[in-house]
Amino acid sequence: MRQAIDVRAAGDLSDAERVAPWGARVPAYAIFTSGSTGRPKGVVVEHRALVNFLWSMQERFGLGVGDRLLAVTTIAFDIAGLELYLPLLNGAAVVLAASEQVRDPLALRSLVSSAGVSVVQATPSLWHAVVVDAADELAGVRALVGGEALPGELARTLVARTASVTNLYGPTETTIWSTADEVRGDAGGVSSIGAPIANTQVYVLDAGLCPAPVGVAGELYIAGDGLARGYVKRPGLTAERFVADPFGEPGSRMYRTGDLVRWNASGEIEYLGRIDDQVKVRGFRIELGEIESVLAAHPDVAQAAVVVREDRPGDKRLVGYAVPTADAVLDPQALRAHAAKMVPDYMVPSAVMVLDVLPLTPNGKLNRRALPAPEFTTSTTGRAPRTPQEKQLCDLFAEALDVEQVTIDDNFFELGGHSLLATRLISRIRTVMGVELGIRALFDAPTVAGLVERLDVDDPEDSYGVLLPLRITGSSAPLFCVHPLGSLAWAYEGLADRLGPDHPVYGLQGRGLLQPERQPGSVGEMAADYVAQMRTVQPYGPYRLLGWSFGGNVAHEMAVQLEEQGEQVSLLALLDASAEYTVASNESIVEHETLELLLQGLGHKPGDVVGAETGRDATASQLTRTDVINFLRRTQTDWRDRDEARINALVDTAENNERILGDFKPRRLTSRVLYIAADPARTGDTTAADKWLPHTDGGIVKHSVPYEHEAMMSPDSLSHIVPIIAVSLRGA
Repeated sequence: MRQAIDVRAAGDLSDAERVAPWGARVPAYAIFTSGSTGRPKGVVVEHRALVNFLWSMQERFGLGVGDRLLAVTTIAFDIAGLELYLPLLNGAAVVLAASEQVRDPLALRSLVSSAGVSVVQATPSLWHAVVVDAADELAGVRALVGGEALPGELARTLVARTASVTNLYGPTETTIWSTADEVRGDAGGVSSIGAPIANTQVYVLDAGLCPAPVGVAGELYIAGDGLARGYVKRPGLTAERFVADPFGEPGSRMYRTGDLVRWNASGEIEYLGRIDDQVKVRGFRIELGEIESVLAAHPDVAQAAVVVREDRPGDKRLVGYAVPTADAVLDPQALRAHAAKMVPDYMVPSAVMVLDVLPLTPNGKLNRRALPAPEFTTSTTGRAPRTPQEKQLCDLFAEALDVEQVTIDDNFFELGGHSLLATRLISRIRTVMGVELGIRALFDAPTVAGLVERLDVDDPEDSYGVLLPLRITGSSAPLFCVHPLGSLAWAYEGLADRLGPDHPVYGLQGRGLLQPERQPGSVGEMAADYVAQMRTVQPYGPYRLLGWSFGGNVAHEMAVQLEEQGEQVSLLALLDASAEYTVASNESIVEHETLELLLQGLGHKPGDVVGAETGRDATASQLTRTDVINFLRRTQTDWRDRDEARINALVDTAENNERILGDFKPRRLTSRVLYIAADPARTGDTTAADKWLPHTDGGIVKHSVPYEHEAMMSPDSLSHIVPIIAVSLRGA
């Protein structure tokens, strides 16, 4: 009698199995894949999984005696299993391509014609090389594509030059392919990987393992008969990647693919990239696949790739690579401009390089390590500085960008500048030239010629005004974001960047920051002030409101007042805002928390101040404004007298906000509420959201993010929040 197998354990083959008769649960093969740490991991696939896969593929493709399938894949790549087993099990023939033929597109097309090949399976990178100059050699071929994301341009070319195209997707751990999609001629820039094959279940889940709504990105999980047993002698890794399936039968498992996907309105899954390919650049979490899709959607781009390079220590930059379509001539700056229309500023590559071909690995996949380093060069036709002021600015630009010189027409961002370098540049202009500039001036005028015109007119006090424009461009209705307890709306800059260029975003900030004598006496008074400010930008609704923490209470009251004025509120988003607020026991707590946030924004820690100024234990002391002002006056070489007034105003407005919130009672409105809770422990608790139910007739749509309340506007948290807001804005 066969010994029972514990499939929840690691993927090892027991001694009893080695001599037992073959069966469905006996391993069919083990194949080693490269790990992110460089240590290969062996995946054990059972007979039932392989049989289920081959049966499903035959049901889809119906190979028969007259078919000849061209095998181009090395047996070290598991997709060779389809090329070898499927034809031979169903009376079709296998045509083996020699390695030199695989490397020569012309020879491969010739083999297809001479051998009467009817089915070819290959990666997108290999298909691009084969199909680029094809005439009618592939007209009768059924094209199977998998192993990488399928670019829209390649998909359209394949549809035009082959009999049919099927996009296949699947990790080794779920047995070769797990989903399939029949590609049509209108394929866009984002790859659809279709729907699951037979006896396979797919889930798109957020960080809390909750199903992601249509259009919202999440991680892809796969369950069903295709799951491998696990990894050879790697029980810890097996338990990490093969997890309990909360939607299946007790004891069932699902595999964490690490792939970022989303459902589309047609019920198909769109592939966005690897979560492993999520990178952090200047604090922003970025999906490289999303940028690649945007570049690939350009009509003159055949293939695209994006990587993060750190050619100088500490200076990480996004670099794009593009291969042109036949007879097209690509302009790198035009491609950057194309990307800038589709993604936020921080996702636009610092440089785009045009290549004849993308380098490939022996398996036919993109070899990212072989992509060349970019060259950031200044203009050869730009004008030299004409005045001492322009000369100073050119020198400061060159210093910040670490280049020898710049002209007055060189674009700061096209030379590799980014938001962090922009902040440093503005600080240097302030120190060296004694000129106050807001950072928005550089984004609006990124050349010396443009910026010099702002030196006498730009007002840094604009950054403290009640209505703060974070993004003024875009065709959609604006989103108005109400400040948290500290009264500054600067934290929403990351939200505005990530929402993209089509969404205007305005922050609403405390009037007391510039007018300390005009502190509001109630939340209702503050809301009325903000509604009036908002109407100067958008006179009529529907309105879109968002508030984090204290700002959620104000946004809710604004919505009530707008409805009383006959206006419609199409979106009211509350980010971890409490409907039942408890006032702090004393003002020193509010002062400490406000000053702590201020120091974080300036790049300091509370311990820097407490230890340096007072000698007290940083963990046991509350920050005071005197401590902070003395510390900053000593450490900031460009300290101004009005900086002290700003710090005092910041603390005073926070303390006033704490007082008026203690007297606030939410009123009832008719609009629906979108509530996003901070849930770092991933408990799924909806208590905070439910407490708003008595204050709305429209119901509550609930979401959560696995981060602390204070981190709701952090780049990591925004990677969860922004897709939810974006979908809600589309619905609104």
